[in-house]
Formats: sequence, structure tokens, C-alpha cells
Amino acid sequence: MTVPGRPRWTSVQIAWVKGLECNVSSPGFKRVMHERRQFRYQPFYCEENAWWLCGEPTLAAGGEGEPGGGRQVLFVSNRIGRCPFACQRAAPPGRLLSWDYHCVVLDEAARIWDPDTRLGMPLPARDWLQQTFPFIRLLGPALAPKFRLVPADDYRRHFGSDRRHMRTRDGGWHHPPPPWPPIGNSHTLPQYLQPPPDGPGTCLDWHGLMRWLEPELPAKPSPKPPVGAAAR
Repeated sequence: MTVPGRPRWTSVQIAWVKGLECNVSSPGFKRVMHERRQFRYQPFYCEENAWWLCGEPTLAAGGEGEPGGGRQVLFVSNRIGRCPFACQRAAPPGRLLSWDYHCVVLDEAARIWDPDTRLGMPLPARDWLQQTFPFIRLLGPALAPKFRLVPADDYRRHFGSDRRHMRTRDGGWHHPPPPWPPIGNSHTLPQYLQPPPDGPGTCLDWHGLMRWLEPELPAKPSPKPPVGAAAR
């Protein structure tokens, strides 16, 4: 993600969205909220935050286990590169913002880890989706979110960023960089932001992702390997 913006809405859409609240009500789900300070985190660098989260044993179901496994990285964008999100910390409470893209982690228990949300983490994936995009039915094809699922092990091996996308024209920063060194030896981030069907992983629309998350479905799409990515 780079610089957040405000999505463009009609007056009817604005009136409807103003009535939304960030509230999770999954019956019977006992959530353990993890503070962002427990993990490596830098605002506006979601792709790097996700890379570090992929290696966290804490994310395994039940809080124990080995990194990797069935864990996935989930990239979210849309056709025009201005995807509206609700309940993001970069926006004032109750306000929407648009990201050019956003990146979160989906763990083995189908929970979303999003350090940038006001909803807390982890959340069941459906809760995160429904409360991050409660206006989904209002969005036309250009604004509707598109999703890219990338196996965490592949992401850890092939992702790289020299942070060039966060540089201003005069060589400064849109937002301060993380205190850790850049990840990888090349800049492979653009591969994950390509329009589908290009790029690594599996590309899905809203309904396709909802079907993918259904536990009773025995088969899930087979992801494509990264193309031309430099291994670390």
C-alpha cells in the first residue's frame, strides 16, 4: 500500500455507509486479540508485515505449530487500483479509505491477521471480509475487490521489495520505512499486483473466495508458481 485515498461515492452510498459500525459478532467464536507490538509492524508496508507474519508460529491454529503449512497471503485490490476498505486504522473511526492494494495473512484455521484493521486480530476470514467490505453489493465491477491467494511458503521464498514504490519524486518517503533491512535481493512486489490471471497464486473474485473458504468443499484451486521470481 502507498498513500491512502478517499473512495468516490454517490450521495445514496455515503448515506448508507455512515450507518455502518465496526463490530464483530461471530456466535460461539472466542477470539484472542493480539497487539500489533507483538509482531514486526510498520504502517503502510503491509506486504512486508505479511512476510514477517508468515513466519510466526503464533499464527498456527491454537497458537502453536510450525510456520508455513496451509497458511496463505491474501492480496486485495481492484480493477482501478483504488479499492475501498472499512475499519482501517489509517482512516478516522467510521470513515472509509481506498488502498491501491492491501495484504493480509490467512492462517490454517481460516483466520485473517490484519494489523491495519480496527477489528482486532485474528478474525474468522468471513467476519473480516464482511466487515471490511460491508458495502460489497454497492460496488460495480471496477470497484469490486479482487483477491490473490499465495501460499505463505512461496511468498517467503520469492517476495522481495526494495521499497521503490514508497519513494517520492525527490527521493524522500511517502511514509517512513521499516527499521529492518529491505526483504529479498530483488523487487518482485509488482508480480503480486498484476491483473489476473497473470502473477503468482490463485486469483478469485468475492464469490470465488467465499466458496474457497467453505470447509465442506474438498478441493481448492491449485496455485500457479511465481513466474520469474528470484529466490532468496
